[in-house]
Amino acid sequence: MRKSIQNSIILFVILVVVIVYITTIILASVVIDIHNIFNIVNISILSVFVLISAIFSNLLSRIMTVPLKKIEKSMKTVAEGKIPETSKLNEYIKFSELSEFIDAYTSMMEVIKKNHFDLNSQDSKTEIIIEHMADGVVAFSVTGHVVHMNKSAMRLLGLTSNEDTFSKISSKLNIEADFDKIMYLPNFKSIETKTTLEDSIINLVFAPFFSDNLTPMGVIMVIRDVTENMRLDNMRKEFVANVSHELKTPLTSIKGYSETIMNGDLTYQETLRFSRVINQEANRMDRLVRDLLQLSRFDSKKVTWKKVQFSLNDLARNVCEKMKYSAREKNHNLEYVVAGKPPEVYADRDSIEQVIMNIISNSIKYTPEGGEIRVYVGTVNDSAYIKFVDNGIGIPEKDLRRIFERFYRVDKARSRKMGGTGLGLAIVKEIIDGNNGTIDINSTVNVGTEVVVTLPTKKTM
Repeated sequence: MRKSIQNSIILFVILVVVIVYITTIILASVVIDIHNIFNIVNISILSVFVLISAIFSNLLSRIMTVPLKKIEKSMKTVAEGKIPETSKLNEYIKFSELSEFIDAYTSMMEVIKKNHFDLNSQDSKTEIIIEHMADGVVAFSVTGHVVHMNKSAMRLLGLTSNEDTFSKISSKLNIEADFDKIMYLPNFKSIETKTTLEDSIINLVFAPFFSDNLTPMGVIMVIRDVTENMRLDNMRKEFVANVSHELKTPLTSIKGYSETIMNGDLTYQETLRFSRVINQEANRMDRLVRDLLQLSRFDSKKVTWKKVQFSLNDLARNVCEKMKYSAREKNHNLEYVVAGKPPEVYADRDSIEQVIMNIISNSIKYTPEGGEIRVYVGTVNDSAYIKFVDNGIGIPEKDLRRIFERFYRVDKARSRKMGGTGLGLAIVKEIIDGNNGTIDINSTVNVGTEVVVTLPTKKTM
């Protein structure tokens, strides 16, 4: 292209010189005065050079301006946040005056394109992560308006599009938080508070975020539902308090009676009676420690289940025979019933025996004298079941949902009097879960209680 332009300029100059020469000859033949001829020639030549200069300047200007205009258009496209196409500038690389400039511009655009891709990729990853976080995230601008809110935030706080400012959200949550203090004051880099929404306890953390030059850009609010954590923490505190109390009570009795015996001046019968009390309290502590150790093994996953195929009918019948003596002491009628074909189950035989004994023992304890206790064994669908029905004192509905909690007692004084540790049903639940079974309790106060345990009849994955 450059060579064709040069050839065109040369042809144009030759043409102009020829025209000037012919014009000079014509004027020389008409005008006699030689002085006038030279003036005319000089003026003509000057005009030709001026014309050539103007045309060449215009042509050169066009050659330089076109790629610059395209580069200007590309820069405007970049300013709009888009990536322009730079391949159209390759035809101008032939010009030495523009090649280096275009090469530098193309390199710059490649860097911008890569950075733009990396930034978009990072933004996309960040947005996906935030949207799928279990914690809620709300971002506020410097004016206190919501600029981003993920789905978890809307779900946890029950927010709608109408709550679009910091003041509206804090008012709905009934919290006191100063937006300016969070964002500007150095002593308030982050603020943490808790609030209650219906039955949920929500933990809120407010923190400012800044630009590269540490200019405040807004505030981030992170929302987390800590209801379960608080419940577990309360259970832990209650568990520690219960263990301390359960150990302190028998220890106090043992210490008191043993000191009395040590002081002497007791008859043989008194010493025997005090020794029996000490033995009873020691046995109570022993049961408590054994139950605690068993639960500890469950918690640490150190229990090895020895699962085998065995007859639930034979096991339940044997346990009922063993428990009949305890039932007779309270004049209970303990009856065993097989519903349909006797089932076989795949489970840990010893632990299931412990479950059956524990549940029958509870029925005997909490059923008034002369009561009825029935044990049913049968199959339903692909599972075997064992059902315990009594006409005892029952369990209030409000206590049913907590009946499997450790140390939870419906009647604390009566349970301790009967020698219970408050851990029996918690152990039962752990055993049933470990053997892939289920347990359900239905009860009515002063009517009775029904406990249904289901177990798999074959090995499950």
